Amino acid sequence: MKRVLNIALATAAIGLGTAAVPAYADPGPIVDPCSAVYVNGAIACQGYYGSNLITGTTGQATSTDVQNIIFSLLNGTASTADSSPTNNTGDYHPPYTLDYDTILGSITGLNGSATFDFGSLNLSGLTVVGAHFGNNVDSDVNNVTAFWLLDLGATTTHTITLSDGQGSSNAQIFATGGAVPEPATWAMMLLGFGGIGMAMRGSRKATGRLMQVA
Repeated sequence: MKRVLNIALATAAIGLGTAAVPAYADPGPIVDPCSAVYVNGAIACQGYYGSNLITGTTGQATSTDVQNIIFSLLNGTASTADSSPTNNTGDYHPPYTLDYDTILGSITGLNGSATFDFGSLNLSGLTVVGAHFGNNVDSDVNNVTAFWLLDLGATTTHTITLSDGQGSSNAQIFATGGAVPEPATWAMMLLGFGGIGMAMRGSRKATGRLMQVA
């Protein structure tokens, strides 16, 4: 009975936790670490990548390269996720579960604007935005792309603001409206992972006893 309970808790936690790592293409190396604080409301940043990865239009599928990057951003598994204090803030606690397989909003022709206005698209809660810059004050390299995870709270907005929009050319929204995990959710996840460990130990002990009897 105890083992059944442990497995049930583990299954519940997995349902609330992360997905398996997707087998996407490699988007290429990061040429500069981006800053979370560069975008108002951002809690984490992934990039800068030395190319323009903001392609496609609203309603189209998110490219595999970008999906790979966003997965790293939400799960803290990328090489720069925790290597620099500029990449994230103290409010960044991965993993996060968001749907990012479709481009929800797209802007072109920013011409260096520090305000990204996505029109009628409502932005709130956990939001993922990506932007390309021809020349950016936060990067030593020109022609770069970065992706940010924002916590916009319960207030609905249509705009995202940068501390400096120098070189901005186009931007896209890949996810919005996501809820920040409650403390109880984190507790359940930890309990579930503990249950997995207990179930595995119990399984090893049972296997050992069977081998001795044989």
